[in-house]
Amino acid sequence: MGQGPSRRELSDFEQWRIVTRSQLAHYVRTYRFLGLIGFVALISGFDLGFQIHAGVAIVQQEQLHKVSEYLSNFLDNTGLWVVLAAAFFGGDALSVDFSTGSGYFMLVQPVRRGSLLAGRYTAATLVTLAIVGVYYAFGLIGSAYFFGAAAVPWVDVGLSLGLGVLFSLAALSVAFTISAFFKSPSAGVLVTILAVYVGFFTLQQVVELAGYEPFWSLTYAGGAMAAILDTDFVHIQAVPLGEDQYYTIWSASAVEGGIIMAVYLLVFLPLSVVLYHQKESQ
Repeated sequence: MGQGPSRRELSDFEQWRIVTRSQLAHYVRTYRFLGLIGFVALISGFDLGFQIHAGVAIVQQEQLHKVSEYLSNFLDNTGLWVVLAAAFFGGDALSVDFSTGSGYFMLVQPVRRGSLLAGRYTAATLVTLAIVGVYYAFGLIGSAYFFGAAAVPWVDVGLSLGLGVLFSLAALSVAFTISAFFKSPSAGVLVTILAVYVGFFTLQQVVELAGYEPFWSLTYAGGAMAAILDTDFVHIQAVPLGEDQYYTIWSASAVEGGIIMAVYLLVFLPLSVVLYHQKESQ
C-alpha cells in the first residue's frame, strides 16, 4: 500500500508568519485591545475637545506659542500607554503556555518555541504601536488645528515616533521576561504594570530626591519621546526647597533615552528567549 505525500516542514520564517498572523487576529478581537485603544481615543478626544472649547488664542498662549511645546506636553503620557499595552499583550504572552491547557496543545505542535515567541512578540508590538499611533494622531490633529499643519516639526515628530517604537520594543521585552517567571497570566500582567511603571517611577523619584540621575530607569528613558520635541529642554533642573536645599529633576535626552531603551531591548529580549526554552509545561 503506497504512502501518501509527505507533509512539507515549514521554515522558521513561515512558522513566524503564521504565528504572528493568528496571534494578531486574536489580539485585535480581545477586550484588552478594544478597551485600551478606545480608552486612549476617549481620553485624547476629551483633552482635545476641552482645548478647542478654550479657544485657539488661549491654547497658543498656554503653550508659549510653540507647536513643539504643545506636542511635547501632549505626548508626555505616551510612556503610560505603552507600559499598559506591554502589560496587556506581553505580561501573559509566555505564562499562558505553562499554566493553562493551551500549553499542552501549543508546545506539542511542530512549531519551534523561538518561532512562537517571535510571532507573539511581533503581534504584541503591532497592536502596541497601533495604540501609540492613535495617541500620536490626536496630538498631530491638535497641533495642526491650533498652529497649522505647516508649523508641525515633522522631522522631530518622526524621531519621537521612532523612540516610541524603540520604547515599545523595550517595554515588551521586559513584559515577556516577567511573563516567563509566572505561571498565572494575570499575575504576569499585574507585575508588569507594578514593576515597569509604578516601581520604576517610584524609585526614580527617590533617586532624584537623593541627587542622582536615574539613568537605569526605563520610564526615565521614555521621557525622551516628549523631550525631543521640547525646544526648552533642560537635562538637569535644580528646584529650591529652602535655604541651601535643592531638589534635582533629571530629564533624559533623545540620545540618552534611546541608548537606555536599546540596552533594555538587547538584555531582556534574549533573556525571555532563554527562560521560555528552559521552562516546562505544568
